[in-house]
Formats: sequence, C-alpha cells, structure tokens
Amino acid sequence: MITHTQKLGGNRVIKQFRGKTSNIYIIEDCVEKASYLIDCGMPSDVENLLGAISYELPVKRIVCTHFHVDHVAGWAILKELWKDCSIFFHENARPYVTGDKRMPLPAFSDIQSTLIPCMKEYGYFLNFKDLLSGALYGTPFKKGFPSERTEYFSEESDLIPGFMSIHTPGHRPDSVSFLEPESGVFVSGDFLLVLGGNVLVNKYVSSKNDQDDSVRRIRKLKEIKYLYPGHGICMPFAPDSL
Repeated sequence: MITHTQKLGGNRVIKQFRGKTSNIYIIEDCVEKASYLIDCGMPSDVENLLGAISYELPVKRIVCTHFHVDHVAGWAILKELWKDCSIFFHENARPYVTGDKRMPLPAFSDIQSTLIPCMKEYGYFLNFKDLLSGALYGTPFKKGFPSERTEYFSEESDLIPGFMSIHTPGHRPDSVSFLEPESGVFVSGDFLLVLGGNVLVNKYVSSKNDQDDSVRRIRKLKEIKYLYPGHGICMPFAPDSL
C-alpha cells in the first residue's frame, strides 16, 4: 500500500510502500523510464508491491539499506520475476550475503526495544508463508542468499539518480542511508525509526560506537528535511534534533 508520495528533483518521485513489517521505497524516474527500489520487504509483500509499480517504469535496480530479512527476503521471488534487475548491498554485507558469516542472534533487550515494537507498529507476526518462501535470508538460522545478480557497492557509488549513498553503520556494519539533497529526503533504513510518531535512534545495534558516530555524522547534514524510515511514517525532520 502506498502511504506517502513526494516529488524529487529531476522529474522523479518517491513513494513509500508500507509492507507487512517494513517500508519499501519506490523511486520513479520519468526521464530514465525506470524505477528503483530501496529495500524489497518480505515475500508476502510481493503481490501488493507489484500492483504499486508502474508497468511503464520497470524496476532497474534494488538497493538495500542493510542485510536483514524484513528488508531483503522479497528478492527470493522478485529475482524470478525481474530478470533484468539486480540487487545491491554495501560491501560490508558481503560475508553475510554469501554465508561465510552467520548473522548474530538479537539479544533479549533488542527484541524488547526494537523488534516487538516494530512488529506491533505494523500488526505483523511471522507466518508460514514467509518462512516457506525463503524469508529466513538475513537471519541467524539460514546462511547464503541467491547469488544471481547480487552486487556490492561502496559509499561513493552512484546507484539511484539524484541520491547520495551514506554509510551509517551501527544497526548493521553494512547499514546505508540515502539522501536526495535537492528535496531533503533522507531514507534511513533501520538507522533511524519512527515508532508511535516519534523519531528514535535504533538501539538494536551491532556496534554502539558506530551508531554514535553515524548520529554525529548525520547531525552535520543540514540538507536533510524529511525522514523516510525503514519502519514508521515519513515526517519532517531536522538532524540537529537527534
């Protein structure tokens, strides 16, 4: 379901698609005649997501904010439907995507502070359809990920027209946010959350020092005007409010 739309620079539009447990962002580029996705949700999101994407603007690329199941597992189905599309992760995600490293289990405090509130925000509880559709990608319980058309990027990469990619590690070592300076739209992934209408710095982190450094970095970006989180509503935002 599309819950928010905003014009960007360069005859582009960004749309928030509210998935079963997280947000997917659709960037429509009428000049390039293509769409781009930031994250791709769960397998159970795919049917509704397909209905929200313009047939005239086929998806060219999926760029993931981080390698966690609720942001990447839709690829298990989409890779079969979009043969000309690739999925991109920050280079720090490579050992987890390939299965060389296993995802760490969340601590009980992480479940309490973040996972349960995020699921409650969306009224989501894990179901067998997601399990059977390969939704365990990006969890501690399954290693490996579809290798076809999987690519990696560094912060300097030009992946989405008009957007800067900004490495914001903390929640995950590979966490990346995206900023379109012209409009001030900032797509935060799970680095920042909006739960109950409040902006929160995610406490579920792989490194608190990295998360603190990322917050300090974002505070300096005066171009940010709107927060587009991985979980929660889009809202006006001033980085110095963190």
